[in-house]
Amino acid sequence: MGSRGGEDDMGGGSVAGRRTAATTLAVLAVGLLATGALAVAALTARERNEDRLIRQRTREASAVLASNLPTVELTLASSVEVAEETNGDTASFRRLMQPLVAEGGSSSSASLWEVTGGRARLVVFVGDRPALTSEPDGEVASYLDRAARSSAVAVADLLDAEPATLGYASSSPRRESRYVTYAEARLEETRSSYEREDEAFADLDLAVYLGESERSDRLIVATMPDLPITGRRATASAPFGDTTLLLVASPRDDLGGELLAVLPWLIAAVGAVVSIGYAVLALRLLRRRSHAEHLASDNARLYGEQRSVAQTLQRSLLPERLPAVPGLELAARYEAGVEGLDIGGDWYDVVPTGETTVLLVVGDVSGRGLGAATVMASLRYAIRAYAIEGHGPEVILEKLGHLLRLERDGHFATVLCATVDSEARTFTVASAGHPPPLVVEGDAGRFLDLPIGAPVGVPAEGGGYLSRSFTFDAGTALLVFTDGLFERRGEVVDAGLERLRQTAGRHEDSLDGLLGAIVVRMAAAGTRDDTAILGVRWLS
Repeated sequence: MGSRGGEDDMGGGSVAGRRTAATTLAVLAVGLLATGALAVAALTARERNEDRLIRQRTREASAVLASNLPTVELTLASSVEVAEETNGDTASFRRLMQPLVAEGGSSSSASLWEVTGGRARLVVFVGDRPALTSEPDGEVASYLDRAARSSAVAVADLLDAEPATLGYASSSPRRESRYVTYAEARLEETRSSYEREDEAFADLDLAVYLGESERSDRLIVATMPDLPITGRRATASAPFGDTTLLLVASPRDDLGGELLAVLPWLIAAVGAVVSIGYAVLALRLLRRRSHAEHLASDNARLYGEQRSVAQTLQRSLLPERLPAVPGLELAARYEAGVEGLDIGGDWYDVVPTGETTVLLVVGDVSGRGLGAATVMASLRYAIRAYAIEGHGPEVILEKLGHLLRLERDGHFATVLCATVDSEARTFTVASAGHPPPLVVEGDAGRFLDLPIGAPVGVPAEGGGYLSRSFTFDAGTALLVFTDGLFERRGEVVDAGLERLRQTAGRHEDSLDGLLGAIVVRMAAAGTRDDTAILGVRWLS
């Protein structure tokens, strides 16, 4: 009996052991299966995340590349307008283009060409002699003729030259234009070993090609000698005048960080202790997610700083300082309405025309972006040229109408142009569809009554522009501004003008203080449009 009971105990223990073993093996099998599934999922997620990040970083690099191109386009557009207005004056061209080819400039050569009857003639060049002159005359004429007929900057492919060179040509949008401005940038001899100074994209290997193909003879610059780039990579195109740039990028390391790289093997290593492994994994994933969000926030901030080049470009198109005129107090303010790459078309300018006279200009080009900024720059430099020639406000507006056509350029502009005489205390003004000036005398404000012509670029019926002259007492302030100062969505224009008149009547000691107070008080009503305001006060 005793022996039998012992055998039963042994049998029972054997069954329990087998059950324990089976349960243990089942738990281990389930843990291993779960671990394997998680490891595979993590590996797949890592691969997808790396693919997504390289595409995103490539798009960011392409956007930064494209945002640096408009500076050359604006310089060329401005110089060709000056050439048209000065009939190809070489001294004016040299003064305007010298900074472009100076040490630290973006170009090695800048030149002015006259294109007539299918022939091209070099008028003047600054810096090195253009490599374009070494090309056959027929090809040079064909290229410059293409530039004269193109609305975009025409790119010249001189990558086969010694040294390799890229050319950019631009002409005036006017039909009768006969001048073309041309600039060249020499490429580094070792285009495939470019050393970067910035750290914004230090985690990428980059190669930039002219056009849409990755041919070695189309390479502009690269950060690695082994080309073409293979492995994990992404491509993006950036506009480049009348052609495109192809950007190819490859990660130098894991873009998602070291943790995502070892995560599949980490899961497999801790899979034997499923419950602890899951807890550690969850904790690490949550921490990694927080870290990734922090990195994404940093990337967004860096990207935003790079995109702020648009605002820098906007500011570069406005006067750095106002001239000092005896007997006059001048002040100006500019406030951007929206953030981002879009450039607005509002501007102001003060052009000295004599010892006691200046020309005041405030304008607003329709639309936003590079097109509006280009039109704004063209109008601004044209007005300066006309003012130096001694033309009055109404003649200047009439001449601007020959530069801009809504049906051709897709933009129009409202412009207010006025001659101010500090000695005679006179104000002679003409308006092309622009809001009327505001006169502030003491604590009272009133708008000037003057004839308003059609906006520049809009065909007008019944003739040109008319000017009107006014005389003011010492201490009188006069404000000219763009509609972003007073216009509000859902509100009639008269209500905004009345609010501005009442706001300007509040006393301020200085003209700059008055403008600052007006901008702050009017901004309280809410606006998303750009605002430019220019003020003048007669001191004696």
